[in-house]
Amino acid sequence: MENKSLNKELAKEHGLSLYIKTNGKKILFDVGESKKFWKNAEKMGIDLEDIDYLILSHGHRDHGGGLPYFLKKNKRAKIYCSEYYFDRHYKKILGAYIEIGIPYEYLDVERFNFIQDTLNLENFYLFHCFNQKSENPLNETLYTKNESGEYEKDCFKHELHMLIKEDNRNTLIVGCAHIGVENILQYCLKESLEIHNIVGGLHLSSRTSLNKNEKYIEELIGHLNETNIDNIFPCHCTGEFGIKKLEESGQFKILEIQTGSSIEI
Repeated sequence: MENKSLNKELAKEHGLSLYIKTNGKKILFDVGESKKFWKNAEKMGIDLEDIDYLILSHGHRDHGGGLPYFLKKNKRAKIYCSEYYFDRHYKKILGAYIEIGIPYEYLDVERFNFIQDTLNLENFYLFHCFNQKSENPLNETLYTKNESGEYEKDCFKHELHMLIKEDNRNTLIVGCAHIGVENILQYCLKESLEIHNIVGGLHLSSRTSLNKNEKYIEELIGHLNETNIDNIFPCHCTGEFGIKKLEESGQFKILEIQTGSSIEI
């Protein structure tokens, strides 16, 4: 599931869901905003009952709204997310706080494994970037509620990232990278984890941003050009403007992925 589709037979929506096969295991990374990911899977010949792991990147509805449909379809997958995944999340629009989080009251939360820090699972690694702050201005409208019920700027402690290790190559999978790709890569560097590929949403464009984060994008590309990244497979909140800037100035290969895309890394 992605914002755009390569095939008119496959549904699209502002959301993300990636089907990943590695080391003999089948992983679903996020579940989109609705049950459309489920319908797409059926049309693509993917049996969601066979998924071994479900990884939930962060607590926004466009990545987790499809949870009830996945839980209905799959009874065996191990589910991993941040311990803060089900906190209340909001987007401030014209002074109003619109809830964009995941309702959990009707979910079988006993199936969930809540990650507090990091976790190694076979050949992939799940981690947070606590105590980091992104300079991306697109985050200015995103909020949570504190214990006193007051709105406060989201620090994205609910965000989880995945690194797949295969054939001496490391691929970073991100949902929206709200915390900042630069911070995620810095964390990987400290852990001696060299990143060769990045897949997912980089939060470089917004339907309402009017490209006000162009300076941030330029600085991010400068940082990326100093790394050994070979390929970036952008989608979702990277946006057309963000992808265009990556293609123009990045010293790495760019291949945009959409609903229906299939890539081998």
